[in-house]
Amino acid sequence: MKISHDFRFECIRCGNCCTDSNTIVNISSSDILRIKDGLTLTLNELIYVLAFYVFETELNEKDRKKMVISPIKTQKGFAFVGLFKKKTGECYFYDTKNKICKIYNLRPNFCRTFPFSFKRIHKSEIDIFYSNKGVEYCPGIGGDSPLINIEKHLELGNNTLKDMELNEDIINKYNTLVDENKIKPSVKNFLNFLLNNNYPTK
Repeated sequence: MKISHDFRFECIRCGNCCTDSNTIVNISSSDILRIKDGLTLTLNELIYVLAFYVFETELNEKDRKKMVISPIKTQKGFAFVGLFKKKTGECYFYDTKNKICKIYNLRPNFCRTFPFSFKRIHKSEIDIFYSNKGVEYCPGIGGDSPLINIEKHLELGNNTLKDMELNEDIINKYNTLVDENKIKPSVKNFLNFLLNNNYPTK
């Protein structure tokens, strides 16, 4: 793939992406399973570290198509899944004293790819660009930061997009089962559906 832009980035551990109160870390099904297995969490413990953000107004099909990750159906309506945030705004797993992620090796794909986003142009080609949030508050972008390893980042992006495609399939299957009255919509039922279907964690 021909890249027309030089991307510069180096994480300086400022913590902006982990502590911004207006930023929600979307997590995929594989992220959920990786965190659960890596921390050996029970179902109730897993629910404790996740957040299910319910939409106040009913979502239409056009709005759903704009979302990076589709919402799931719960007893309170459509919700999308993210990592739990403390009242002070930072991620549940962020160590404010040492400015590190306490689950770095298990962190969600959106954390791994930040401050970049990826878009599949066609089956064998993807585009890479700075995310809006990255441009907004990441001081590690541009300037004197080193050029990124573009091949490594494109591989990461390709794997992330594949994961999102699998996640979309999982959510569609769950939501369809809810529509068919085969599963009652709830957070626990979604997680049980995920845990009992042997989906990959990577």
